[in-house]
Amino acid sequence: MPPTLAALVQNSALRLSVLAGHDRLDAVVRWAHASELADPTPYMDGGELILFTGLKLDADDPEAMRAYVEKLVSKGVTGLGFASAVNYEGVPQALVDACREADLPLLEVPRRTPFIAISKAVSADIAAEQYRAVTAGFDAQREMTRAALSREGPSALLARLASQVDGWAALYDASGSVVATAPAWAVRRAARFVADAERLRDRPAPASAVVSEADAGDDRVELQSIGSGRRAKAVLAVGTAAPLGTAERYAVNSAIALLTLTMERSRALQEAEQRLGAAVLKMLLVGEGDHARAVAGQLYGGLLDAPMRVIVAEPASAAAARFAQEGITAVHTAQAAQASGAPSVPAAAGARPSPQPRSGYLARAGEPCGLADLAATTGGPATVTASLEAGTPAGPRLSGKPSAGKPSAKSSAVKQPAAKSSGPQSPAAKSSATQTSAPQSSATVPSVSAVTSGASATSGVVVGAGSGPQAEGTDTGRLGRIVWPLEELADAIETAAARNGEAVLVVPDGARLVVLASDGGAAAAACAEFGSTASAAQPGRRPGGGGEEGLAIGVSAPVGLSAAAVAFKQADQALSVARRRGVALVEHEDVAAGSVLPLLADDAVRAFADGLLRALREHDANGRGDLVASLRAWLSRHGQWDAAAAELGVHRHTLRYRMRRVEEILGRSLDDPDVRMELWLALKATS
Repeated sequence: MPPTLAALVQNSALRLSVLAGHDRLDAVVRWAHASELADPTPYMDGGELILFTGLKLDADDPEAMRAYVEKLVSKGVTGLGFASAVNYEGVPQALVDACREADLPLLEVPRRTPFIAISKAVSADIAAEQYRAVTAGFDAQREMTRAALSREGPSALLARLASQVDGWAALYDASGSVVATAPAWAVRRAARFVADAERLRDRPAPASAVVSEADAGDDRVELQSIGSGRRAKAVLAVGTAAPLGTAERYAVNSAIALLTLTMERSRALQEAEQRLGAAVLKMLLVGEGDHARAVAGQLYGGLLDAPMRVIVAEPASAAAARFAQEGITAVHTAQAAQASGAPSVPAAAGARPSPQPRSGYLARAGEPCGLADLAATTGGPATVTASLEAGTPAGPRLSGKPSAGKPSAKSSAVKQPAAKSSGPQSPAAKSSATQTSAPQSSATVPSVSAVTSGASATSGVVVGAGSGPQAEGTDTGRLGRIVWPLEELADAIETAAARNGEAVLVVPDGARLVVLASDGGAAAAACAEFGSTASAAQPGRRPGGGGEEGLAIGVSAPVGLSAAAVAFKQADQALSVARRRGVALVEHEDVAAGSVLPLLADDAVRAFADGLLRALREHDANGRGDLVASLRAWLSRHGQWDAAAAELGVHRHTLRYRMRRVEEILGRSLDDPDVRMELWLALKATS
């Protein structure tokens, strides 16, 4: 307790007597000060014990004493100490009466007690109280540190904090939801301040706010942001019946530091966990489920024991996905070169290198993990395991050169060499050959200097939580806008999983996000909710952004541990369908729910269709018959001559002649069902 008037009166060495204000002796004394001024209030702060002898006052004048006391009371002075037998034989009755009327404590100081002794006593008590507060703060810090290291973690820490401040405490996550309270009865009280926590979360950290003052029947509630980034990762609420004292403030500050350390894990630990998650997923994709479970241990073990779904997300635009993939690789290649001291590609004149990304998707992504290549590997688990032990992916890996862009979601299925065939190729085969042989255009590839330089030292490729992309007018700004929704999706999935205590595996793979989540769990539900709102109001969307901020998300069917590779391919296929249909999310179960015709909206397919039908169109352009319309009518009527001829308004013999001319011009037989299928799809693709 701070020093009080009662403590001074009880100090036998001071020999003080109480003449007025007996019921106010519990008042806290902030300082003891001697003053003979007629009006010392301009130099007072409140809470002082004024010591005087009445040297410049007419202490026998009731009006003068009443005015003097009223001034002191209005300033918040705690009490008066009058030295008797100095200028007056005793304590003047006028002063005693004035203090009694104002209910201001009045102490009689005997002649043999110097004022300096009272000041020293007050100073000693204040120092002792401060020492007790610091000691109590250190004790509270030790207790809360033990609690933070226990199995309960933040919950145990909040319980210790609530006990230290004699009130309640609550923790809100990044979404503003209450994740823990102490004591348990504080859940409803904490729910009242969710909106306040959300507002504080959006302010730059560190931030604090008092959202409710202690008054009749209510608590004083103070909010503190948790985290070291530009956006708080959590918010701590502390409710007490009165303002926090020194010891309580120490306890709150210790809790903030411990919660920040708990939530802001070191970068090295994050990278290690990221590599572990990628390794576990790689093992699953090559059929090494037992090894994956052994490596995962308790970190992801619960996830691998139940039906799970694989989720794959990429930028919705294929061009944006390629740009992001190449840009991410360029960023990390340049940073690796700078870290090793190797010369980097020179930046443009006047540009300065951007800082190392410490948060956001670009910092989490690193170089591509090669998961799509592993899923397509045909060499078997032994080959891939040997490759993993050697430290390189089993499949092709992005080198970081401008011409070595990572394929999009659909291209992993067309990277295999096309099988040789003596007959005509199907549209799918020609499309595959076209995509395999055509090199990536270097025009869309950002150079290392373009990506890693900005207008200022703070305009790098840093996509931090809640901060959005930087460097709006540069390639860096475009890259940030493209990958920003991936960060939002990762945060939504991880927050939902943490809130419900379930395991989830989130692996950024270059410009892709690969997630392993429990079937029917909160993480999968958060992904579905994110996808349901993405097309209408995608987080990160900017005016004039050209739609690059959207995501395409594919979700596999629920599978067991042994079928993880199959689930990955299902998610990859669903992602391709989502991109082609122009929707944010497609589940594998819904792939067959739509039409195959939207899948024909591909440049390679249209080029094949134009080439296949070109000879027929040229024939029709020369006025020698309507072969294309006749072919469409005949195919739509399933080869029924009479029905097709009636639709065209010609004799069936005329239609037979035209179909023979189609076979002669194309060099293909219409009796072949594959030929009829290709021609029908070509007609639909060019209609």
